[in-house]
Amino acid sequence: MTRKPFHIKRWLVAVAAGWCMLLGAQPFDTENFVVSLLTADPGDELYATFGHSAIRVRNTASEYDAVFNYGLFNFDAPNFYGNFARGRMNYCLGVQQFERFVGAYAYEDREIREQILLLDANQKDFIIRFLLNNAKPENKYYRYHFFLDNCATRIRDLMQQTFPNVIWSPAAENPSYRDLVYDCTRNQPWGRFGIDVALGLPTDQKTDAWEQMFLPDYLSASLAKATCNGKPIAGEIHPVFVPDNPLVVQPSRITPMMVCCALLALALFFCFLPKGARVFDFTLFLIAGLVGVLVVFLWFFTDHTNTHGNLNIFWALPTHLVMAFFLLSRRQKVFVKYYFLITAVVALLLLVSWVFLPQHLNIALIPVVIALALRAFVNSRVSYRSR
Repeated sequence: MTRKPFHIKRWLVAVAAGWCMLLGAQPFDTENFVVSLLTADPGDELYATFGHSAIRVRNTASEYDAVFNYGLFNFDAPNFYGNFARGRMNYCLGVQQFERFVGAYAYEDREIREQILLLDANQKDFIIRFLLNNAKPENKYYRYHFFLDNCATRIRDLMQQTFPNVIWSPAAENPSYRDLVYDCTRNQPWGRFGIDVALGLPTDQKTDAWEQMFLPDYLSASLAKATCNGKPIAGEIHPVFVPDNPLVVQPSRITPMMVCCALLALALFFCFLPKGARVFDFTLFLIAGLVGVLVVFLWFFTDHTNTHGNLNIFWALPTHLVMAFFLLSRRQKVFVKYYFLITAVVALLLLVSWVFLPQHLNIALIPVVIALALRAFVNSRVSYRSR
């Protein structure tokens, strides 16, 4: 892609002029302004798997060509990782020069597409003023939520305000949030596995056209089909950057199913060779307990609403974290053996009801649940026989 020379002084003057527009009480001349939606392809990292949306505002009579980007966050913010884990991430609206925005995605070989919004003068005036006001230091930050408040939903909400009578058409027929996430992570089995473990029942809620637009590609597709008073609100989709070698995400050769099946094979192996079984059982239930603690933490102690009601708790019992240490003893207490008998029963009930559960559990977890049931029963057999 050939780039024009970037003149920082002229850019600053253009931005300053844009801010001055906001201060005027009367609508400014929007004849030369073009407002469009930019949609970037997914990246190879999990956080970039879902693509990106931004709004471009340019003046064909000047060098003003800005991208309003709701997807910025600060790695250096105090307690960044703690806030991220607890669902208290602050994202912000940033204003970037168009060529720099494109350059960042060109570096990663990610295609960018554009849809020009079909706006009248008043609608252009409203959107530009809204964005400039939103970009002020006191207004630019917002609490990020993956499904409900992100770079795509912010633009969706702005479109709804701009076109109050808009009719949205769904990009897909009645998928759940999890279905939509699956569509984006088809080449990321480990990312999909982690998402299935962390996210609970709200993720299996069915979505309509409005809710589907939390994903950039679905926002673009819905915008292309949307109408207001019988007229389209956006032009055709056309590329503004196409990489010579488009990014192709290569799936991992070692999948969660392979690892989980290997775990089950070890569980079966130690049924016939007890030597070393105690260490294996300790490790197995310790890991399951740690996952259970994570599930409880995300459910009760964070602002992540989509991690509530997580049925993975039935195989990843947090109490395993404590009970695992009792397995290292050669002489088991009776209550320990009864605990693992109950654990085996719960795991078996989970397997029997797997296809009827309201939450989709990752299929790679089936070998894990079988391994837990098997090893729990082995560790309860003395008490079971005595009864």
